Amino acid sequence: MKPAVWLVLALAAPSARAAADDIVRSEVDARKVGIDDPLELTITAEGQLQEEVALPALRNLQVAGGPSVSTQFSFVNGVTSQSKTYTYVLQPVMVGKAEVGPVRARMAGGERTAPAISIEVVAGSIRPRERPPRAADPFSEDPFSSFLRGARGPEPKLFVEAVPSRTTLHVGEPLLFTYYLYTQATVTDVKFVEAPQYAGFWAEDLERGNTPPAGEGVTVGGESYRRFPIIQKLLFPTRPGRLTLPASSLKLGIQRQSVFDRGGVVQRSTRPVVVVAEPIPDEPGFSGAVGRFQATATLDRSTLALGEAATLRFRVEGSGNLKWLDRAPEVRLPGARVYPPQVKSEIKAEPGGMRGAKTWEFVVVPQTSGTLEIPSLAFSYFDPQAGRILRAETPALPLRVGGGNAAADAPAPPAAAKEAATSLALRADLDPARQRLPVLSGLSLALIAGVGLLVHAGIWGAARWRERGPGGEGRLAPRRSARAALNALERAGAGGLTKEAAATLIEKTLHDVFGPLEGGEDGERVRAARVILQEVEFVRYAPQLGDYTETIRDLAARAREVVRRWA
Repeated sequence: MKPAVWLVLALAAPSARAAADDIVRSEVDARKVGIDDPLELTITAEGQLQEEVALPALRNLQVAGGPSVSTQFSFVNGVTSQSKTYTYVLQPVMVGKAEVGPVRARMAGGERTAPAISIEVVAGSIRPRERPPRAADPFSEDPFSSFLRGARGPEPKLFVEAVPSRTTLHVGEPLLFTYYLYTQATVTDVKFVEAPQYAGFWAEDLERGNTPPAGEGVTVGGESYRRFPIIQKLLFPTRPGRLTLPASSLKLGIQRQSVFDRGGVVQRSTRPVVVVAEPIPDEPGFSGAVGRFQATATLDRSTLALGEAATLRFRVEGSGNLKWLDRAPEVRLPGARVYPPQVKSEIKAEPGGMRGAKTWEFVVVPQTSGTLEIPSLAFSYFDPQAGRILRAETPALPLRVGGGNAAADAPAPPAAAKEAATSLALRADLDPARQRLPVLSGLSLALIAGVGLLVHAGIWGAARWRERGPGGEGRLAPRRSARAALNALERAGAGGLTKEAAATLIEKTLHDVFGPLEGGEDGERVRAARVILQEVEFVRYAPQLGDYTETIRDLAARAREVVRRWA
């Protein structure tokens, strides 16, 4: 089914009707159907939709057709109300219970929900068959119909036209495409027979305001009309050459003109429009941006301690095809780890094009102290007014990294020996005091050495048994009490700590229990701990863009399980 676009215009005297509140409805045309019968599902959202309404979950039903989408706008007393309808054709799968799940719609006033619908499916078909058309009855015509047809006035004059804001432009430049209605009558609705296709163009819808479209008086061929802009599209050519915007057919509902006129529906078509798109130069590093832009780079902090993170923000703002920009600048910084960026967009479609900004946020984690320099970041774009590719560059940014608390945590050096006449220390000052031992015979020394070897072998064997464990899996003797480690991990996941402090506590506890985990060993214990440590590292340096409480609680719980199992 083809999507349709509806526009109800109060062109003459609109009836009084207040704008509806945000609401979503879900309906079916029958609650009991046969397995051979089709079922029609209609979802209607009234208000300002923030995104398309998704098909709800279906049980014992499958989609046989659709969706057919129609959007209706009503302009009454300067207030706009909008409704959007999605129509699906469903087919039962088997006899039994069926259900259309709850429908959720994200609207300007918040999320709205329509309840689930239960359906009973029975064998065969229970829908009434359509009656065949009756044979023509020469006496069935209303005797007054011919009189009424003659009493109607001539069909009102109206037509539609598609007008581009320009016919020559560069690839990536915006083109405002407007559908105009010229009428001498009151038009109640406008509907595309088939949805327009814009091959070779990227299309953007323009936001409609809360005021009805302003009509103006014009003269065409010596006759007066009222002209209304009914639909506007923002089109961007995606390839060079002669591009054709094909004709579009619309059905127009006409309000009745007199007591003898029941109104009606007429069909009108636009003419094809040809647009010439000129190519743009292709240079190494060119982002594909077309318009006028400026680029900036900032650091959220220019000084930090070793082990902390900074956020580098690269922002491009201006007017042009901002939505085409999907390639982040490459940031190389020796002495630091740079994580892939997160992207934020603040873009709005306007008649003159897309305007706003796009920002890439990089997390930078220095791995050495001193002063690091964020290099200059470049952004190239094609300026149609200048007719060439321009390059915007940001200045380099210094990032000063302190040594943290490493110096304070280092052990104090031993007290210096008393300075003697010579620069060398005395032997007595370097050697620890020794207690004189009794002189033993060679046989006694051999016996003592043998006993020592046996004792050492026993201790080594017990340690290996403890490491391997009864099951044979590698098991290190704990470097820290398992009870103390579990308490520390409980504290990390209980909340109350910053995400950096909680991540550090989890990492330190795992290393205290199992030691270094970067060696060649690759057992189940090591793999489980490494996965947790990798996720902990990401959480520690991730930008504070949300709440990480649940993530940290999950990591702490998984770390406790590893400690319980292997420590």
